[in-house]
Amino acid sequence: MTPTYFAPPPQPGHMHLVAPLPRPTNVPPQRKRPKYTRSKTGCLTCRAKKIKCDETKPSCLRCTHGQRECTWPEGLPARKKAPPKKQSVPIDNRPSTAESSGVSESSTPPTRNNTPPKPENGAMELSLPPPASTRRHSEPYLTLPPAADTHRRQSIPSLQATTHGYPAHSLQSHALPVIPEMTSSYPSQRYNSAYSSTPLHAHSPGHHSVDSGHIPSRSSSSNNTIRRVEHGPHHAPQWVHHNSHLIHPVDPIEPYFQTVQERHLIRHYCDTSLNIIMAVPFENPVAAANVSLVFNRPLRSDPATEALRLALLGVAAVHQSFQIGRGGSSPEGSVSMMNLAQAYRLESTRWLTAACSTADGVQSDAALSASITIALIDIFTGGHRWHKNLNVAKGLVKSRGGPSAMLARRVACRPGTVTGTSRAKLLLEILAIYDMFGSLATGREPTILGNGSVDWWSVSLLHDDTVAKSHVENVFGMSRTLVPLLAQVVASVARALSGRAHVVELPDSVTSAADPSSECTLLYNDLDNWAPPAEDIPARVRTGNMIYVNAAKIVLLRDVGQVSPDDHIVQRCVETILTLCLRCAENKLSVDLNWPVIIAASHAFGESRRQVLDLFEAFRYVRGADTMVGCYEIDTSEQIVLEVWKRLDQNHPGADWRSTMRDLNLDVLIL
Repeated sequence: MTPTYFAPPPQPGHMHLVAPLPRPTNVPPQRKRPKYTRSKTGCLTCRAKKIKCDETKPSCLRCTHGQRECTWPEGLPARKKAPPKKQSVPIDNRPSTAESSGVSESSTPPTRNNTPPKPENGAMELSLPPPASTRRHSEPYLTLPPAADTHRRQSIPSLQATTHGYPAHSLQSHALPVIPEMTSSYPSQRYNSAYSSTPLHAHSPGHHSVDSGHIPSRSSSSNNTIRRVEHGPHHAPQWVHHNSHLIHPVDPIEPYFQTVQERHLIRHYCDTSLNIIMAVPFENPVAAANVSLVFNRPLRSDPATEALRLALLGVAAVHQSFQIGRGGSSPEGSVSMMNLAQAYRLESTRWLTAACSTADGVQSDAALSASITIALIDIFTGGHRWHKNLNVAKGLVKSRGGPSAMLARRVACRPGTVTGTSRAKLLLEILAIYDMFGSLATGREPTILGNGSVDWWSVSLLHDDTVAKSHVENVFGMSRTLVPLLAQVVASVARALSGRAHVVELPDSVTSAADPSSECTLLYNDLDNWAPPAEDIPARVRTGNMIYVNAAKIVLLRDVGQVSPDDHIVQRCVETILTLCLRCAENKLSVDLNWPVIIAASHAFGESRRQVLDLFEAFRYVRGADTMVGCYEIDTSEQIVLEVWKRLDQNHPGADWRSTMRDLNLDVLIL
């Protein structure tokens, strides 16, 4: 066999051969070898065949493969290991020549055990980060931004991650599969239109998780590469056997959530937010918008982003506190987790204050989203201490020119993501509804959807959905066109309670409304005549519309019309609300129905009260595996209702939910 060498490729542009340079005369002569000697210490058979022997006793690999008798000379000393080299040599990525028949022993290392095995069809070289177009899956993906603190982990290159879409709507599993460890537990059926802007679920192009141990980190003198290794049965055991001391699990979210506790909490948020935030658990634009903002900036590089990151951890902590407390296994653990949630809220507020002191922070969606997420912490903890934070959110909107100016920018977003104008619209919708329910509890007029400021809500309906899609139906379980009418009811009741009855804008055919009762009558008729849009809507949205229309009628009749609690119209609305809410609870779709139940239950008598208690317990129902839908706001709602019942039974003059909340100092934000 003739020796095989890897010569350098010919240089382009040369049209003739160049004679080799003469050998320098001052080079010391090299030691001459016997002409065909390949191994001085190998077996006698390989010496006779003039091939290299690997010196394996009692039978070398050459003789074994050739089915020859392997004979050894007597008294042959064991082969000494080659002395270690003083200088480090870059890793040789060329094919191994250990099997070649023309390379001398001194030019071939004695073993290749520390070199990762290469796939037979050649290694796939991935640049850092890998190209975003490398996709092998049928579902939508989004890349993971490069890690911010690369100085912490020099041996781990920045990876590009992908994330699964949302799971199909089933009563058994509604988790958001965006975490590396969670892939095996999610159903394979998924919705086609799902948000992929949560870059937590990292995969290699071969659909193997980054932390599965099959993508090692390597360094080279020229560049850093990641090699995808074939995962056949003959490769993986060898890989783990020879390189187990080099393999370290890589968590793609570690640069953004550095501690184990933080990574556990953010996974809990992404796992449960679909169940505890979305009234229609079809898709989760809230989590998609928030997580994409967190991964958009390096850790602690932007105050607004850091405020949002800490607020998301606070939401997860308070929900875990509720779960642990309801389980009863560890009351101390529940208290500890609640303290952690309050610590996250406090720290998030500090970062938000720092963000609001800069021009960039005021204009940032991350700052507005952080304020809204802090409000969600307040809701889940029972609805307390929400005023100051919600005023910060309103101030941020005002600083950006108001809702109309924010939506007029019309920043396009990629399909399947919640960015640009679509994200701004989502945040404005959430803030408007938070403001409306907060105003209902306090007896104040809404400011985001108050009279004269609802044009942006109606005009935005004309926007192209590809630029700014509305998410009111899925997030809150009611039609978008119903929200302004509910805001008018809240404003009218606030004016009536304060003795400042204002006249609403009426059609030309209507003369005027000079007193609160006339305004109440007009709004009551509007509620009776209101009809949802013609397009097909989910059953939960249709049911939610009926629930909130009847709740608004009760508020008008009781707070403005001053009718008695046992009025037949009031009781008919109460029966409708409780029946529909129970239907939603049976289908595990009870998110954002606390206020209708409070309003209806405050007028319940007899057997209806037992139905209300069952309803509250159903609101805490475990929808999936160890996942409770509700949180502490359900306990606050039940506390208000029980106190109202006590006052009704005692003929107390303030036997209504509004007086009860005022007397108990329960100025709470509940949905």
